[in-house]
Amino acid sequence: LMGLLEPRAMDFQNIIMLSMNAGVFPFKKSSNSIIPYTLRKGFYMPPYELQDSIFAYHFYRMISRAKNVYFLYDTRAEGGQSGEVSRYLYQIKYLYPDKFNMNERLFSYQVKSPQAEAILVNKTGTVWDKLNEFRVGGERALSASSFNNYIDCPLRFYLMHVEELSEEDEVEESIEHSIFGSILHKIMQEIYDKYKDSVVTADLLTQIMKNDAFITRKLEEAFADLYRKQKGKPKPLKGNNYLVGETLRNYIKQVLKVDIAYAPFTYRDSEKVFRLNHKVDDSLSVKFKGSIDRIDEKDGITRIIDYKSGQGELNYKEMEDLFDSSKDKRPKPILQTFIYSYFYNVEVPNKVLSPGIYFMRTSFTNFSSTVTCKGQQIDDIAIYFPEFETLFNEKISELFNKDIPFTQTENLKNCEYCPFKSLCER
Repeated sequence: LMGLLEPRAMDFQNIIMLSMNAGVFPFKKSSNSIIPYTLRKGFYMPPYELQDSIFAYHFYRMISRAKNVYFLYDTRAEGGQSGEVSRYLYQIKYLYPDKFNMNERLFSYQVKSPQAEAILVNKTGTVWDKLNEFRVGGERALSASSFNNYIDCPLRFYLMHVEELSEEDEVEESIEHSIFGSILHKIMQEIYDKYKDSVVTADLLTQIMKNDAFITRKLEEAFADLYRKQKGKPKPLKGNNYLVGETLRNYIKQVLKVDIAYAPFTYRDSEKVFRLNHKVDDSLSVKFKGSIDRIDEKDGITRIIDYKSGQGELNYKEMEDLFDSSKDKRPKPILQTFIYSYFYNVEVPNKVLSPGIYFMRTSFTNFSSTVTCKGQQIDDIAIYFPEFETLFNEKISELFNKDIPFTQTENLKNCEYCPFKSLCER
């Protein structure tokens, strides 16, 4: 078993050469020099063609005295490979057809990985003790996101929220999706916070939208605080961060345009934090926490708004759809706004609440923020609370049922972006 250089002074009757794919044999053209290719050519310095010619010489010398040569290559176009055969084989086939007796064969194999065993975690011992920390009297609290994780996959909830495992931290050269959303949330909060409990008019929002210097300063401050972790040390955005900043600027202005059309309204709060006890039944009470992105009021209706930097669905057909993990596109943001509205109603009762979601990617065309049920706009969510509360409590009771272990989801779509899918061999 040798590489290309080891048999330089040896001859073999039989040779088997592996990985005869384009880009593998010979290697892709590359140069480790900082001197540009044109300068190397102009000053007669060795270019990459020299390496190609050395590669070709060793290849043809090695096969020149052999009686039987077997070339193997992979036809699959995946894993960064094109599935194309090496150009050397094309040279043999078309340039020297009279010198080589060439036969081609294609072999296909059905390779299947062994069936992974199902993973389940019983709610006993320390697992049960850790889970009970979410009860009233414990030190931890459930949230809308952790509750959504439980619906998607009980095992993911166990790993992420009971055992508190997380993805390995990596140094990112670009803005992660979560940080992108955090920057957007922070800037919108800072824009509106000074008008808390005040009437916000279209003229006021128009002035803010046209003040590019103000938005630029807010972007630089948010990047310094949330991305570079250097609060109070804003710097001009450059390179990729500048491009991300311009995308955020467009989103911010679009939110302001939407709000101009909705104005006048009273801005009540932003990033409203709640931490409440929730009684499921006589034997079970849990703690819930959350942060409502935005609360405003107009014509006696209080809107509970959640900002989402992506896109999603504003309509659902049945309340069961919000809790059904078998749905490939379960409307998780809608469930989140229901949870926020439900607990806001507990904290501030006797308000007419309307849930809404600002999906940034769809805010530029035919924008709507109000959640709908079967196409009907929800202007008073209270009429939906009885059915919601029943299903909500059933799912929490299931979570704290000692006889129901944490298991893997049966919907493999939920595994696509799961940080633990390699652990599950999904």
